[in-house]
Amino acid sequence: MAGKKQGDDTVATYGKDELIAYAGELFGVSPEAVQGALHGTDGGERFDIESAKALVDKFMNRKVN
Repeated sequence: MAGKKQGDDTVATYGKDELIAYAGELFGVSPEAVQGALHGTDGGERFDIESAKALVDKFMNRKVN
């Protein structure tokens, strides 16, 4: 996975499959948790690490009845 380059203002984005594959390294959760967090988003949608992490955190901290 490529990251942000020094001196470059563009932020790297990743597809769902890449984020799910690196779930443990990026977010400290299982691939299934990332899959659940990104469920319902457009299949072609790409995420930067920060926005994906926010979705994962929201999913993991949601209230369960």
